Amino acid sequence: MGQLLEVWATDRGAPADFKAWCQQTDQKFLGVLEADGYLRLFLKKVVVDTKEKGKLFDCEMSNEELARRLATGERLTILDVREPEEYASGHIPGAHHVPVEEIESYLAKLARDLPVAVVCRSGRRSGYVCQILRREGFTQVYNVVPGMTGWTGALETPAAVGDRP
Repeated sequence: MGQLLEVWATDRGAPADFKAWCQQTDQKFLGVLEADGYLRLFLKKVVVDTKEKGKLFDCEMSNEELARRLATGERLTILDVREPEEYASGHIPGAHHVPVEEIESYLAKLARDLPVAVVCRSGRRSGYVCQILRREGFTQVYNVVPGMTGWTGALETPAAVGDRP
């Protein structure tokens, strides 16, 4: 216990992933520094046995449920919180691209009266964003799991739709 871990990453989504993991395992995320093109993440081990506690966010929506809601024309907001290169490789049609680190500045643009489905690669970053949205008063928030790793529906790429929504 009390051991420190330093992780060097180039993935801009790494801080959100590690923050979510720390919340899930009762470890402590100490912070991040940017140096020489790397993100240096600092964590502290505060529990002996690292075990995930289950869901990162209590309201989940399966990929199939999201696809069904889209097919019926239900009005909802889809937030894709992955990094630009992940989003560019293919995203759910109509999804708003808002990387995790930009979510706080995007809150004012979100309709509070519509359900918000948050998606990332696997459900970790999106779960973290769902927590932020709930804390900010959004009541209809869903973490889409397992996220884009399991999405079998239609995909768009920026080249097909122009630029970033």
